[in-house]
Amino acid sequence: MSGKSELQVHKLKQAQPDYGVTARFYDETYDKEQSARDSQFYAELAAAQDGPVLELGCGTGRILLSLARQGRRVVGLDLAEPMLDRLRAKLAKEPQDVQDRVKLVQGDMADFEFGERFGLVLAPFRAFQHLMEPARQRRCLEQVAKHLLPDGLFVHNSFNPNLEYIVNAIKQAGTFKLVNEFSDEESGQVVIRYVQLKPDPARQQHAIRWKFEVYDRFGVLQETLIEDMQLRWLYRWEAEYLLELSGLKIVEAYGDFDKRPLDEQPNELIYVCRRKTEAATNG
Repeated sequence: MSGKSELQVHKLKQAQPDYGVTARFYDETYDKEQSARDSQFYAELAAAQDGPVLELGCGTGRILLSLARQGRRVVGLDLAEPMLDRLRAKLAKEPQDVQDRVKLVQGDMADFEFGERFGLVLAPFRAFQHLMEPARQRRCLEQVAKHLLPDGLFVHNSFNPNLEYIVNAIKQAGTFKLVNEFSDEESGQVVIRYVQLKPDPARQQHAIRWKFEVYDRFGVLQETLIEDMQLRWLYRWEAEYLLELSGLKIVEAYGDFDKRPLDEQPNELIYVCRRKTEAATNG
């Protein structure tokens, strides 16, 4: 992009932490990049399961819409209304049969009740890591177990903490790092995305600040959008113990979406779980 000048119109907006800024750019940021990694994995799981699907943290519908197009009835739960608004707009453009298979609910993944059970419950792409306290994580997993059909599956995906990366992020805390550049499909503007990380190892938390610089077609900076969020990381054995305590039994564990073993220095922690039987829970 062209260099900035003192005469450029520059509007700085400090967004409220409602994921409004993230929702605006989410599809351009993640849709193709992340879907190439995980969408087929979830599609194969859904195809092998009976019953409806529940997605926790459904966002703008990257996974949810693909499953609904596959013919599955899907319930999407998300706390962020701006994310759901984007999803509703996308859903309205789908064929009527796809729309009829989708139910969207604004709510907390640590406190939900649907009055039905599901053949597959998903918490994809870091959704579970938005729960910042272990007590809320436990409540979420207990609700998941409660909502699973007897042969239902729960799939949990989080990043595998890399201590070297965390140490480097601590050393560079406060510095914005360039992530990527993309075109906004709605406006034709060019958006450059930066990230600032502030890890807190004692709490296993990342304070994340996203910065989006929006340029017009002449390369003039129009606005800078800032949005903060937090993620809590889980270590492998902590994640497995938490699942166990919450009434879930791990049946498969992978280090990436190609199903490589966890022991091969994974980038991801992916757990496929079933609800424990009453005998197993008591025993």
